[in-house]
Amino acid sequence: MTFKDLRGETLSTVHAASAMAYDHTLDLLNSFRADPLAAITPVLAQDPDFISGHLLLAGMMLGTYDPNMNAPALASLDNAAASALAPTAREQSLHAALRAWADGDMIGGSRRLDRHLIDHPRDLLALQLAHTADLALGYTTMLRDRIARALPAWSESDASYGYVLGMQAFGLEECFAYDQAEEVGRRAVSLQPHDTWAVHAVAHVCEMQGRADDGIQWMNETRGAWEANNGLAVHNHWHLALMHLSRGEHAAALALYDKAVAPAPTALALDLADASALLWRLVMRGVDVGPRWLSLAQRWRTQGVFGAVGFLDVHAAISLAAAGDREGMAQLMRAGADAAARPGAFAEWSAVAMPASEAITAMVAGEHTRCLDLLMPVLPVAQALGGSHAQRDLLTLTAQEAAQRGGHHALASALKSQRQVHHLPFTPQRSAVLSRASRRAISLA
Repeated sequence: MTFKDLRGETLSTVHAASAMAYDHTLDLLNSFRADPLAAITPVLAQDPDFISGHLLLAGMMLGTYDPNMNAPALASLDNAAASALAPTAREQSLHAALRAWADGDMIGGSRRLDRHLIDHPRDLLALQLAHTADLALGYTTMLRDRIARALPAWSESDASYGYVLGMQAFGLEECFAYDQAEEVGRRAVSLQPHDTWAVHAVAHVCEMQGRADDGIQWMNETRGAWEANNGLAVHNHWHLALMHLSRGEHAAALALYDKAVAPAPTALALDLADASALLWRLVMRGVDVGPRWLSLAQRWRTQGVFGAVGFLDVHAAISLAAAGDREGMAQLMRAGADAAARPGAFAEWSAVAMPASEAITAMVAGEHTRCLDLLMPVLPVAQALGGSHAQRDLLTLTAQEAAQRGGHHALASALKSQRQVHHLPFTPQRSAVLSRASRRAISLA
Protein backbone atom coordinates (compact mmCIF):
# COMPACT_ATOMS: atom_id res chain seq x y z
CA MET A 1 0.00 0.00 0.00
CA THR A 2 1.28 3.47 -0.87
CA PHE A 3 0.30 6.93 0.28
CA LYS A 4 0.37 10.26 -1.46
CA ASP A 5 0.88 13.77 -0.18
CA LEU A 6 -1.69 16.52 -0.73
CA ARG A 7 -0.18 17.31 -4.11
CA GLY A 8 -0.44 13.75 -5.36
CA GLU A 9 3.22 12.79 -4.97
CA THR A 10 3.82 9.20 -3.84
CA LEU A 11 5.57 8.81 -0.47
CA SER A 12 7.60 5.72 0.38
CA THR A 13 5.99 4.66 3.64
CA VAL A 14 3.50 2.02 4.79
CA HIS A 15 2.02 4.26 7.49
CA ALA A 16 -0.85 6.66 6.85
CA ALA A 17 0.16 8.65 9.93
CA SER A 18 3.57 9.32 8.40
CA ALA A 19 2.01 10.70 5.23
CA MET A 20 -0.24 12.98 7.26
CA ALA A 21 2.72 14.17 9.32
CA TYR A 22 4.64 14.90 6.12
CA ASP A 23 1.93 17.28 4.91
CA HIS A 24 1.69 18.96 8.30
CA THR A 25 5.46 19.41 8.60
CA LEU A 26 5.81 20.70 5.06
CA ASP A 27 3.07 23.25 5.74
CA LEU A 28 4.99 24.47 8.79
CA LEU A 29 8.13 24.73 6.67
CA ASN A 30 6.33 26.59 3.87
CA SER A 31 5.03 29.17 6.33
CA PHE A 32 8.14 29.20 8.56
CA ARG A 33 5.84 28.53 11.52
CA ALA A 34 6.58 26.84 14.82
CA ASP A 35 9.14 24.04 14.79
CA PRO A 36 8.90 21.67 11.80
CA LEU A 37 11.82 19.69 13.20
CA ALA A 38 9.80 18.82 16.29
CA ALA A 39 6.91 17.76 14.09
CA ILE A 40 8.82 15.28 11.90
CA THR A 41 11.46 13.91 14.29
CA PRO A 42 9.14 11.65 16.36
CA VAL A 43 7.53 10.39 13.16
CA LEU A 44 10.91 9.26 11.84
CA ALA A 45 11.66 7.57 15.15
CA GLN A 46 8.48 5.51 14.71
CA ASP A 47 8.92 5.04 10.95
CA PRO A 48 12.68 4.96 10.20
CA ASP A 49 12.07 3.71 6.65
CA PHE A 50 10.07 6.82 5.72
CA ILE A 51 12.21 8.07 2.83
CA SER A 52 10.36 11.28 2.07
CA GLY A 53 10.36 12.12 5.77
CA HIS A 54 14.15 11.93 5.88
CA LEU A 55 14.38 14.01 2.69
CA LEU A 56 12.09 16.61 4.23
CA LEU A 57 14.27 16.78 7.33
CA ALA A 58 17.42 17.18 5.21
CA GLY A 59 15.77 19.87 3.13
CA MET A 60 14.70 21.78 6.22
CA MET A 61 18.30 21.91 7.39
CA LEU A 62 19.73 22.94 4.02
CA GLY A 63 17.09 25.62 3.63
CA THR A 64 18.46 27.47 6.66
CA TYR A 65 21.49 28.46 4.55
CA ASP A 66 23.65 27.82 7.60
CA PRO A 67 26.79 25.72 6.92
CA ASN A 68 26.48 24.16 10.37
CA MET A 69 23.37 22.34 9.13
CA ASN A 70 25.13 20.46 6.32
CA ALA A 71 26.39 17.61 8.52
CA PRO A 72 22.97 16.78 10.04
CA ALA A 73 21.45 17.07 6.56
CA LEU A 74 23.92 14.45 5.32
CA ALA A 75 22.95 12.19 8.22
CA SER A 76 19.29 12.46 7.23
CA LEU A 77 20.15 11.64 3.63
CA ASP A 78 22.09 8.59 4.81
CA ASN A 79 19.01 7.49 6.76
CA ALA A 80 16.90 7.87 3.62
CA ALA A 81 19.35 5.73 1.66
CA ALA A 82 19.28 3.06 4.36
CA SER A 83 15.51 2.58 4.15
CA ALA A 84 14.24 -0.94 3.56
CA LEU A 85 11.68 0.51 1.14
CA ALA A 86 12.36 1.17 -2.53
CA PRO A 87 12.44 4.90 -3.31
CA THR A 88 10.23 6.39 -5.98
CA ALA A 89 11.79 8.10 -8.98
CA ARG A 90 10.94 11.45 -7.39
CA GLU A 91 12.63 10.50 -4.13
CA GLN A 92 15.74 9.25 -5.95
CA SER A 93 16.00 12.47 -7.94
CA LEU A 94 15.47 14.71 -4.91
CA HIS A 95 17.96 12.70 -2.85
CA ALA A 96 20.68 13.23 -5.48
CA ALA A 97 20.05 16.99 -5.53
CA LEU A 98 20.11 17.35 -1.76
CA ARG A 99 23.20 15.17 -1.47
CA ALA A 100 25.15 17.48 -3.78
CA TRP A 101 24.01 20.52 -1.79
CA ALA A 102 24.83 18.98 1.58
CA ASP A 103 28.28 17.99 0.28
CA GLY A 104 28.97 21.69 -0.22
CA ASP A 105 28.07 21.96 -3.90
CA MET A 106 25.01 24.21 -3.83
CA ILE A 107 25.43 25.01 -7.51
CA GLY A 108 25.36 21.32 -8.40
CA GLY A 109 22.40 20.79 -6.11
CA SER A 110 20.59 23.67 -7.75
CA ARG A 111 21.17 22.23 -11.20
CA ARG A 112 19.78 18.88 -10.11
CA LEU A 113 16.77 20.57 -8.52
CA ASP A 114 16.24 22.46 -11.75
CA ARG A 115 15.90 19.22 -13.72
CA HIS A 116 13.96 17.52 -10.93
CA LEU A 117 11.26 20.20 -11.00
CA ILE A 118 10.72 19.81 -14.73
CA ASP A 119 9.59 16.26 -14.02
CA HIS A 120 8.00 17.00 -10.64
CA PRO A 121 6.63 20.58 -10.67
CA ARG A 122 4.25 19.76 -7.81
CA ASP A 123 7.05 18.71 -5.45
CA LEU A 124 6.57 21.66 -3.11
CA LEU A 125 9.57 20.82 -0.94
CA ALA A 126 11.86 20.83 -3.97
CA LEU A 127 10.28 24.03 -5.28
CA GLN A 128 10.85 25.90 -2.03
CA LEU A 129 14.42 24.62 -1.72
CA ALA A 130 15.25 25.56 -5.31
CA HIS A 131 13.78 29.03 -4.67
CA THR A 132 16.01 29.32 -1.60
CA ALA A 133 19.07 28.24 -3.57
CA ASP A 134 18.28 30.74 -6.33
CA LEU A 135 18.30 33.52 -3.74
CA ALA A 136 21.51 32.28 -2.13
CA LEU A 137 23.31 31.93 -5.45
CA GLY A 138 22.20 35.27 -6.86
CA TYR A 139 20.12 33.65 -9.64
CA THR A 140 17.74 36.59 -9.63
CA THR A 141 15.77 35.88 -12.79
CA MET A 142 15.31 32.25 -11.74
CA LEU A 143 13.49 33.44 -8.63
CA ARG A 144 10.80 34.52 -11.09
CA ASP A 145 11.22 32.04 -13.92
CA ARG A 146 11.42 28.86 -11.86
CA ILE A 147 8.00 29.54 -10.36
CA ALA A 148 6.64 30.48 -13.79
CA ARG A 149 7.71 27.05 -15.05
CA ALA A 150 5.85 25.25 -12.27
CA LEU A 151 2.67 27.34 -12.09
CA PRO A 152 0.78 25.55 -14.91
CA ALA A 153 0.84 22.40 -12.76
CA TRP A 154 -0.96 24.25 -9.93
CA SER A 155 -4.39 25.75 -9.44
CA GLU A 156 -6.22 27.73 -6.80
CA SER A 157 -7.94 24.52 -5.69
CA ASP A 158 -4.60 23.30 -4.31
CA ALA A 159 -4.28 23.92 -0.58
CA SER A 160 -0.68 25.05 -1.03
CA TYR A 161 -1.30 27.32 -4.02
CA GLY A 162 -0.85 30.44 -1.88
CA TYR A 163 2.69 29.39 -1.02
CA VAL A 164 3.57 29.09 -4.71
CA LEU A 165 2.16 32.56 -5.31
CA GLY A 166 4.22 33.87 -2.39
CA MET A 167 7.38 32.62 -4.08
CA GLN A 168 6.22 34.08 -7.39
CA ALA A 169 5.67 37.45 -5.71
CA PHE A 170 9.20 37.56 -4.37
CA GLY A 171 10.65 36.56 -7.73
CA LEU A 172 8.68 39.31 -9.47
CA GLU A 173 9.86 41.86 -6.92
CA GLU A 174 13.51 40.91 -7.41
CA CYS A 175 12.99 41.40 -11.16
CA PHE A 176 11.56 44.90 -10.54
CA ALA A 177 7.98 43.99 -11.49
CA TYR A 178 6.78 45.82 -8.39
CA ASP A 179 3.11 46.31 -9.27
CA GLN A 180 2.64 42.67 -10.21
CA ALA A 181 4.67 41.48 -7.24
CA GLU A 182 2.55 43.37 -4.76
CA GLU A 183 -0.71 42.22 -6.26
CA VAL A 184 0.41 38.58 -6.34
CA GLY A 185 1.88 38.82 -2.82
CA ARG A 186 -1.31 40.23 -1.33
CA ARG A 187 -3.33 37.59 -3.15
CA ALA A 188 -1.06 34.91 -1.72
CA VAL A 189 -1.68 36.16 1.80
CA SER A 190 -5.42 36.30 1.17
CA LEU A 191 -5.31 32.61 0.20
CA GLN A 192 -2.85 31.56 2.90
CA PRO A 193 -2.67 34.03 5.84
CA HIS A 194 0.30 32.19 7.34
CA ASP A 195 2.46 32.72 4.26
CA THR A 196 5.13 34.90 5.82
CA TRP A 197 7.26 34.62 2.67
CA ALA A 198 4.50 36.43 0.78
CA VAL A 199 4.28 38.98 3.59
CA HIS A 200 8.02 39.44 3.20
CA ALA A 201 7.70 39.83 -0.59
CA VAL A 202 5.30 42.76 -0.18
CA ALA A 203 7.65 44.25 2.42
CA HIS A 204 10.41 44.13 -0.20
CA VAL A 205 8.20 46.00 -2.65
CA CYS A 206 7.57 48.74 -0.11
CA GLU A 207 11.29 48.93 0.70
CA MET A 208 12.33 49.21 -2.93
CA GLN A 209 9.69 51.86 -3.65
CA GLY A 210 10.54 53.93 -0.60
CA ARG A 211 7.01 53.47 0.78
CA ALA A 212 7.88 53.31 4.46
CA ASP A 213 4.41 54.31 5.66
CA ASP A 214 2.71 51.64 3.55
CA GLY A 215 5.33 49.10 4.60
CA ILE A 216 4.87 49.75 8.30
CA GLN A 217 1.11 49.52 7.91
CA TRP A 218 1.46 46.20 6.03
CA MET A 219 3.80 44.73 8.62
CA ASN A 220 1.48 45.76 11.43
CA GLU A 221 -1.57 44.30 9.66
CA THR A 222 0.20 40.96 9.20
CA ARG A 223 2.07 40.96 12.50
CA GLY A 224 0.13 38.02 13.88
CA ALA A 225 1.54 35.77 11.16
CA TRP A 226 5.24 36.53 11.57
CA GLU A 227 6.07 38.32 14.81
CA ALA A 228 6.63 35.32 17.07
CA ASN A 229 7.37 31.60 16.76
CA ASN A 230 8.29 32.05 13.12
CA GLY A 231 11.49 31.43 11.20
CA LEU A 232 11.18 34.79 9.43
CA ALA A 233 10.55 36.80 12.60
CA VAL A 234 14.07 38.24 12.73
CA HIS A 235 14.16 39.04 9.02
CA ASN A 236 10.73 40.65 8.98
CA HIS A 237 11.65 42.72 12.03
CA TRP A 238 14.74 43.75 10.05
CA HIS A 239 12.49 44.93 7.24
CA LEU A 240 10.34 46.85 9.71
CA ALA A 241 13.46 48.48 11.15
CA LEU A 242 14.56 49.56 7.65
CA MET A 243 11.20 51.21 7.15
CA HIS A 244 11.66 53.18 10.36
CA LEU A 245 15.14 54.15 9.18
CA SER A 246 13.59 55.47 5.97
CA ARG A 247 11.48 57.79 8.11
CA GLY A 248 14.50 58.88 10.13
CA GLU A 249 13.24 57.06 13.22
CA HIS A 250 16.59 55.82 14.43
CA ALA A 251 15.50 55.15 18.00
CA ALA A 252 12.66 52.92 16.78
CA ALA A 253 15.04 50.95 14.56
CA LEU A 254 17.52 50.49 17.38
CA ALA A 255 14.73 49.40 19.71
CA LEU A 256 13.70 46.76 17.17
CA TYR A 257 17.30 45.56 17.07
CA ASP A 258 17.35 45.09 20.83
CA LYS A 259 13.90 43.51 20.95
CA ALA A 260 13.86 41.21 17.97
CA VAL A 261 16.97 41.32 15.74
CA ALA A 262 19.88 40.93 18.17
CA PRO A 263 20.78 37.24 17.97
CA ALA A 264 19.15 34.83 20.39
CA PRO A 265 21.10 31.81 21.66
CA THR A 266 19.61 29.66 18.88
CA ALA A 267 20.11 32.20 16.09
CA LEU A 268 21.22 30.93 12.70
CA ALA A 269 23.91 32.65 10.65
CA LEU A 270 21.33 34.52 8.55
CA ASP A 271 19.97 36.11 11.73
CA LEU A 272 23.46 37.36 12.54
CA ALA A 273 23.67 38.81 9.02
CA ASP A 274 20.46 40.77 9.57
CA ALA A 275 21.79 42.06 12.88
CA SER A 276 25.07 43.18 11.30
CA ALA A 277 23.32 44.86 8.38
CA LEU A 278 20.97 46.81 10.63
CA LEU A 279 23.67 48.06 12.99
CA TRP A 280 25.87 49.05 10.03
CA ARG A 281 23.06 51.09 8.49
CA LEU A 282 22.53 52.83 11.83
CA VAL A 283 26.23 53.61 12.20
CA MET A 284 26.41 55.05 8.69
CA ARG A 285 23.63 57.41 9.76
CA GLY A 286 25.74 58.54 12.69
CA VAL A 287 23.91 56.58 15.38
CA ASP A 288 25.95 55.43 18.40
CA VAL A 289 25.11 51.74 18.88
CA GLY A 290 27.23 51.38 22.01
CA PRO A 291 28.70 47.97 22.88
CA ARG A 292 26.37 46.00 20.60
CA TRP A 293 29.14 45.34 18.08
CA LEU A 294 31.24 43.52 20.66
CA SER A 295 28.61 40.93 21.53
CA LEU A 296 27.63 40.49 17.88
CA ALA A 297 31.24 39.97 16.79
CA GLN A 298 31.66 37.33 19.49
CA ARG A 299 28.58 35.53 18.20
CA TRP A 300 30.06 35.44 14.71
CA ARG A 301 33.22 33.88 16.07
CA THR A 302 31.38 31.24 18.07
CA GLN A 303 29.07 30.50 15.11
CA GLY A 304 32.13 29.15 13.32
CA VAL A 305 31.03 29.62 9.71
CA PHE A 306 33.93 31.66 8.32
CA GLY A 307 34.99 30.76 4.79
CA ALA A 308 31.85 28.81 3.95
CA VAL A 309 29.50 31.38 2.38
CA GLY A 310 30.59 34.70 0.91
CA PHE A 311 27.33 36.48 1.78
CA LEU A 312 27.71 35.54 5.44
CA ASP A 313 31.41 36.42 5.49
CA VAL A 314 30.78 39.99 4.34
CA HIS A 315 28.29 40.50 7.14
CA ALA A 316 30.64 38.90 9.64
CA ALA A 317 33.39 41.24 8.44
CA ILE A 318 31.15 44.24 9.13
CA SER A 319 30.65 43.16 12.72
CA LEU A 320 34.26 42.17 13.37
CA ALA A 321 35.67 45.37 11.86
CA ALA A 322 33.21 47.59 13.69
CA ALA A 323 34.02 45.83 16.96
CA GLY A 324 37.76 46.28 16.39
CA ASP A 325 38.24 42.50 16.53
CA ARG A 326 41.45 42.21 14.52
CA GLU A 327 42.05 38.60 15.47
CA GLY A 328 38.56 37.61 14.39
CA MET A 329 38.96 39.50 11.12
CA ALA A 330 42.27 37.76 10.48
CA GLN A 331 40.58 34.39 11.04
CA LEU A 332 37.82 35.33 8.63
CA MET A 333 40.20 36.45 5.89
CA ARG A 334 42.36 33.32 6.25
CA ALA A 335 39.30 31.08 6.05
CA GLY A 336 38.04 32.92 3.00
CA ALA A 337 41.41 32.78 1.25
CA ASP A 338 41.63 29.04 1.93
CA ALA A 339 38.13 28.52 0.55
CA ALA A 340 38.85 30.54 -2.58
CA ALA A 341 42.00 28.48 -3.24
CA ARG A 342 40.26 25.10 -3.08
CA PRO A 343 39.13 23.40 -6.30
CA GLY A 344 35.56 24.33 -7.07
CA ALA A 345 35.64 27.17 -4.56
CA PHE A 346 32.86 29.71 -4.67
CA ALA A 347 34.01 32.49 -6.98
CA GLU A 348 32.13 35.16 -5.08
CA TRP A 349 34.75 35.12 -2.32
CA SER A 350 37.59 36.26 -4.58
CA ALA A 351 35.45 38.58 -6.70
CA VAL A 352 33.18 40.06 -4.05
CA ALA A 353 33.51 38.88 -0.46
CA MET A 354 37.23 39.44 0.04
CA PRO A 355 37.46 42.97 -1.44
CA ALA A 356 34.17 43.93 0.21
CA SER A 357 35.44 42.72 3.59
CA GLU A 358 38.67 44.66 3.13
CA ALA A 359 36.66 47.74 2.09
CA ILE A 360 34.58 47.53 5.27
CA THR A 361 37.78 47.43 7.33
CA ALA A 362 39.05 50.51 5.49
CA MET A 363 35.74 52.30 6.08
CA VAL A 364 35.94 51.66 9.81
CA ALA A 365 39.53 52.95 9.83
CA GLY A 366 38.43 56.15 8.10
CA GLU A 367 40.32 55.26 4.91
CA HIS A 368 37.49 56.32 2.64
CA THR A 369 39.41 56.46 -0.64
CA ARG A 370 40.84 52.98 -0.06
CA CYS A 371 37.34 51.77 0.76
CA LEU A 372 36.14 53.09 -2.59
CA ASP A 373 39.09 51.64 -4.49
CA LEU A 374 38.18 48.21 -3.12
CA LEU A 375 34.42 48.49 -3.29
CA MET A 376 33.72 50.14 -6.64
CA PRO A 377 34.90 47.13 -8.73
CA VAL A 378 32.69 44.91 -6.56
CA LEU A 379 29.40 46.69 -7.25
CA PRO A 380 28.94 45.47 -10.86
CA VAL A 381 29.43 41.83 -9.79
CA ALA A 382 27.79 41.95 -6.36
CA GLN A 383 24.90 39.74 -7.51
CA ALA A 384 27.28 36.78 -7.28
CA LEU A 385 27.21 37.26 -3.50
CA GLY A 386 23.57 36.17 -3.41
CA GLY A 387 20.81 37.67 -1.33
CA SER A 388 18.20 40.20 -2.36
CA HIS A 389 18.59 43.63 -3.90
CA ALA A 390 17.67 45.15 -0.54
CA GLN A 391 20.41 43.16 1.19
CA ARG A 392 23.12 43.86 -1.42
CA ASP A 393 22.17 47.53 -1.38
CA LEU A 394 24.29 47.70 1.76
CA LEU A 395 27.42 47.68 -0.41
CA THR A 396 26.26 50.60 -2.53
CA LEU A 397 25.20 52.47 0.60
CA THR A 398 28.66 51.93 2.04
CA ALA A 399 30.34 53.19 -1.12
CA GLN A 400 28.03 56.22 -1.19
CA GLU A 401 28.83 57.06 2.43
CA ALA A 402 32.58 56.55 1.88
CA ALA A 403 32.45 58.89 -1.10
CA GLN A 404 30.58 61.52 0.90
CA ARG A 405 32.93 61.31 3.88
CA GLY A 406 36.00 61.24 1.65
CA GLY A 407 35.02 64.38 -0.23
CA HIS A 408 34.23 62.56 -3.50
CA HIS A 409 30.95 64.40 -3.90
CA ALA A 410 30.39 63.71 -7.59
CA LEU A 411 30.77 59.98 -6.94
CA ALA A 412 28.46 60.17 -3.92
CA SER A 413 25.83 61.85 -6.09
CA ALA A 414 26.28 59.29 -8.85
CA LEU A 415 25.89 56.39 -6.41
CA LYS A 416 22.77 57.97 -4.98
CA SER A 417 21.32 58.12 -8.50
CA GLN A 418 22.33 54.49 -9.07
CA ARG A 419 20.39 53.39 -6.01
CA GLN A 420 17.34 55.42 -6.95
CA VAL A 421 16.90 53.69 -10.30
CA HIS A 422 15.64 50.60 -8.42
CA HIS A 423 13.49 52.59 -6.02
CA LEU A 424 10.66 53.57 -8.33
CA PRO A 425 8.17 56.21 -7.22
CA PHE A 426 4.64 55.48 -6.09
CA THR A 427 2.24 56.35 -8.92
CA PRO A 428 -1.54 56.62 -9.31
CA GLN A 429 -1.44 53.42 -11.35
CA ARG A 430 0.28 51.67 -8.47
CA SER A 431 -2.32 53.05 -6.10
CA ALA A 432 -5.02 51.39 -8.20
CA VAL A 433 -3.16 48.07 -8.05
CA LEU A 434 -2.89 48.41 -4.27
CA SER A 435 -6.60 49.15 -4.00
CA ARG A 436 -7.57 46.07 -6.01
CA ALA A 437 -5.27 43.86 -3.97
CA SER A 438 -6.55 45.26 -0.69
CA ARG A 439 -10.15 44.52 -1.61
CA ARG A 440 -9.22 40.85 -2.05
CA ALA A 441 -7.12 40.56 1.08
CA ILE A 442 -8.56 39.07 4.26
CA SER A 443 -7.97 40.43 7.73
CA LEU A 444 -5.09 38.91 9.67
CA ALA A 445 -6.08 40.42 12.98
